[in-house]
Amino acid sequence: MSDGIPGSSSNGSDGTSSSSSNTSVFRIRNVRVYYYITTLMLTIWSFSFGGTFDAYLLELARSQGRSDPNAFVGSIETVRGMVALILALPMGILSDKMNRRRMLQGSSAIATVGVITLASGIALDSVPMIYAGVVINALFMQVFMSCGNAFLADCVPKEKLTKVMTVQGSLFLIGYSVGPLAQMVLIACIGNTWRLSELHIFLCSGFALWPLLLPGFYLLEKTPSEREAELRQGLTSDVGDPATASSEVASTGTPPVPPTDAWKLQRVMGIRKKWLVPVLIELCSLITALGAGMTVKFFPLFFKEDYNFQPIALNGLSAGYTISIAIFVQLCRKVSGKVGRCQAAFTWQVCGVLALFALWRAQPLPLVIFLYIIRGSFMNALGPINSAIILDCVDSKYRGRWSALQSISRFSWSGSAVLGGWIADAHSYRYTFFITGLIYAVSAVLYTPLLLMVPMERPSSGGAGAAATSAAAGDAEAAGRQGEGGGEGGKAHGESMLSLQPTGREVAAVAEDRDRSKSAARTTAP
Repeated sequence: MSDGIPGSSSNGSDGTSSSSSNTSVFRIRNVRVYYYITTLMLTIWSFSFGGTFDAYLLELARSQGRSDPNAFVGSIETVRGMVALILALPMGILSDKMNRRRMLQGSSAIATVGVITLASGIALDSVPMIYAGVVINALFMQVFMSCGNAFLADCVPKEKLTKVMTVQGSLFLIGYSVGPLAQMVLIACIGNTWRLSELHIFLCSGFALWPLLLPGFYLLEKTPSEREAELRQGLTSDVGDPATASSEVASTGTPPVPPTDAWKLQRVMGIRKKWLVPVLIELCSLITALGAGMTVKFFPLFFKEDYNFQPIALNGLSAGYTISIAIFVQLCRKVSGKVGRCQAAFTWQVCGVLALFALWRAQPLPLVIFLYIIRGSFMNALGPINSAIILDCVDSKYRGRWSALQSISRFSWSGSAVLGGWIADAHSYRYTFFITGLIYAVSAVLYTPLLLMVPMERPSSGGAGAAATSAAAGDAEAAGRQGEGGGEGGKAHGESMLSLQPTGREVAAVAEDRDRSKSAARTTAP
């Protein structure tokens, strides 16, 4: 029996076993399927939406005689972000009220329309169709990010929080690296040039993988929380008098707040930390995203224009970049287990800021490449930890809304992309690096209070009853909400399942519902 959820499988196919601390998350079917979906989806996205897509937009703008080609590239990202902003909260509310698994399955149809529209727009060099495809795919991604992370959280036990998020973060980044590597092979066969005819093939080939992704959505099974809800509904009607079961629970008393969650009840300026910490992290992520949008979208164009990178070289750089981020995500998790989650995230952020200022002044190509990779690795690796802290604080009934609010940073990231394009057209790409570095520095300063607010949790040597986050000491996108506001690496998300116990009345409510199901099950058991 898994965490008091009757009907959950003990083999980990969809639920969690009683010895969940010793059970691999890879034995949970929904986790495996979700990992497959996100990895393949990010492979397709990196193949058809990566640096080559940005280069295609730049060449398309020039072929049409536009005087502001960089601003045009930024406008595509801005449109995508505006869709995210408009739909963030509505999609989050829907994901808390509707079946998340079915929402994910339904969103696959939207994505299919978006993929076909965008591929057609690229093949025909149709700007309106490109905009339309970007909007439709942004709608899909908003649904996916709003309920996908909360769905994954419903499938894993609390003590697996950090591990699930770090693995997902690394898989996101591996997916982002596989796309450029595959594109390098294609470019070597077709031609290593920036002509529009070749770019059509480079980009549209990635969309051909989409049919392989669709079956994954329909392989998702009911989560333990779904099964518990169905069982509770059936037991309530069978027992006839729910008050009887409720009185049995009342006689046993309400479990105390777990010691590891006690810090969330503490107040700072009259606000509980369980609310203040997520808000402050999101504020820092929002500011970081504003700076990232001005720069990140234009890194591929910086290497293309300033250092004359050809398609193969650019894709090789993108692959090495994302692989490095995946490594740094794991390193940051290890460091967080020694010094604390916020301490590790802050250290990574400071290192990323310093690397960006160095990149602003660097000239030799080897040094520029090194600083580019190190900067991105530091800035993106801290995202999973921040997401883990947020979702550790958030009550389970608000998971969807928080996931949606986290995605608002995508708008700020995307919204500032057009500003970055204007600056690049008026000055240079390097000038945007300097502006972004200043914005990152402001975000780092605002992050410092968290070093005192969030306890320095360390891995526990205890069993299944150990604290959730201290079991692996921190992680979790993109992907974040994530390191650089949602565009650069991929977000690693995750949180606990129904066993996530907030504090106070929420703890009592979850425990009471759970005990009621147990009591009713015993009453009706043969």
